[in-house]
Amino acid sequence: MARLTQAIDDLAAEGLAGLPPETLVERVAGIWSLVEGIDPEIARRRTRYTLPET
Repeated sequence: MARLTQAIDDLAAEGLAGLPPETLVERVAGIWSLVEGIDPEIARRRTRYTLPET
C-alpha cells in the first residue's frame, strides 16, 4: 500500500501537464498494476472494460 501511495504522490507532485503523454500512460499503468496486486478482483473486473486490440 505504501508503494501505491508513493506512486500516486510522485505523479501528482510532477504535475500531469508537464509529462509527455507516453510517460503519463506508463505511470498510470504502473499504478494500476500496484492496485491489481493489492486486490486481484480489480484485475478480473478491469478486463470487462478493456477493448480488444484490433
